[in-house]
Amino acid sequence: MRIVLDGEMTKVLLGLVVLAVAASSACATAKAKTAPERPTLEVPAPPAKVIETTPMPDNEPDPVPPLPAEKPANTRTSKPPASREPPRTESKPEPPATPETSAPATPVTPAPQLRPAGTDPEAAKQVQALIQRAGQAITAVNCANLPAPRKMVCENAKLTLKQAEEALAKSDFENAKKLAQKVEDTAKELQR
Repeated sequence: MRIVLDGEMTKVLLGLVVLAVAASSACATAKAKTAPERPTLEVPAPPAKVIETTPMPDNEPDPVPPLPAEKPANTRTSKPPASREPPRTESKPEPPATPETSAPATPVTPAPQLRPAGTDPEAAKQVQALIQRAGQAITAVNCANLPAPRKMVCENAKLTLKQAEEALAKSDFENAKKLAQKVEDTAKELQR
């Protein structure tokens, strides 16, 4: 019986033979490698810590010499220096007396009262209107539907609005105005 191999069958058999040879050679050379024995490492002990101390000087500081006795106050009387110029004897002529019936005295107007900036009622109304606008703007924003970071910004804006109202109650119009403006700007950003 004769076996005839066609081209494809030959390739398959040749591949099997190559695999068999490779597998048999892999098993023949496999050995477990052992690590070579090395001597143990001997670490020397750390050197002893030696701290040199410098002796403190035994001599005490020099004593302070006694204060000299107080000198008596100067008993001489001082004379004013003599001036080199002779005194002037010229007299100024007196202006003529004006009659009291001249122009009547103008009434003195009292000085205007000074107030700190922004304490007038008009400033309070303006800040109150700004706080109301900011409050309406921030309540128009639905904080619940916002993502977590923007939700925190919205809640912080509401707290800032309360701070603005407290500043207005303390008549701190400048701070109240700044805080209310910040809330209004934040509300506009959140509505975008």
